[in-house]
Amino acid sequence: MQLPAHPFGTDITAKDIAERLQKSPHWEDRYREIVRLSRQMPTLPEAFRTTENEIFGCENRVWIAHELTKQGQFHFVFESESRIVKGLLAIILSQCEGDSPQALVDKDLLAVFNDLGLAHHLSATRNSGLTAVAQAINNAASAALERA
Repeated sequence: MQLPAHPFGTDITAKDIAERLQKSPHWEDRYREIVRLSRQMPTLPEAFRTTENEIFGCENRVWIAHELTKQGQFHFVFESESRIVKGLLAIILSQCEGDSPQALVDKDLLAVFNDLGLAHHLSATRNSGLTAVAQAINNAASAALERA
């Protein structure tokens, strides 16, 4: 079974998301925009919602599935039971989709939340969950580099 396609990292870039969120002056407006992003995420098929793909340490259940293309680029699909979490995952996805393993190892996927002024609006458990997601992405990239 193949992972579903999505617009993040290609049609919807990290820059696009930053511009959308920066146009929203209030946290409530940004929150709504993040929920809108979640609606553009594909649903991760049940076959990929395994214990192996589940990220523990998150406030809500989160799964990450990935594949490394023949071109050496990662394709990720994330899933969460929470719309806001799924929207936050879309922000991360816009930064890591299509990257090489080395690019992912070198990238700080969480810096965007500070850059956008979102980090201080997130609970400690939500920040912890996002850190676990970033670590899982880094682990996948590191494992791909070791296999190369």
